[in-house]
Amino acid sequence: MNITINGSTEAGDYSTVAELLASQGLDPKLVVVELNCKIVPAADFGQTSLQEGDSVEIVQFVAGG
Repeated sequence: MNITINGSTEAGDYSTVAELLASQGLDPKLVVVELNCKIVPAADFGQTSLQEGDSVEIVQFVAGG
């Protein structure tokens, strides 16, 4: 399946947002995910399916000053 992640098209076998985050090595507690222009609540990452052609934006929280 091909999806767009932060502006880059990537091929992968991601069935849910949670699987995508795990494959990217991202902690679900430290990111905000937008799927097709809609924010996905963190509690729904495991139940939110990804489809061919979806657009995902992932924003990470970064500590610092």
